[in-house]
Amino acid sequence: MTPKQIAIVCLSTMAGMVLAFVFNYFILDKILIPDPCYYHNHETNKIFDFFYNLPSSEGFHPFPSIFNFIFTMIIGAICGFILSVKKIKGTF
Repeated sequence: MTPKQIAIVCLSTMAGMVLAFVFNYFILDKILIPDPCYYHNHETNKIFDFFYNLPSSEGFHPFPSIFNFIFTMIIGAICGFILSVKKIKGTF
């Protein structure tokens, strides 16, 4: 790979991560958690507990967990990497 192609792959991977975080926190969170106060009186399930915590510092409202941050970063990096490799090979 040439230095230009390496730079394209690196920048696309980082852009994929940024776009995944934007999608996760500005769109997906609003769809999954329309009323954060709902969880004051209702129990959460195991999958919800994987992706969100209910810390007292946030007023016991759902806040993304470390797993959520890592999962979002990995998914974004994979998508950005795949798109950049397809663009370099000319199949996209």
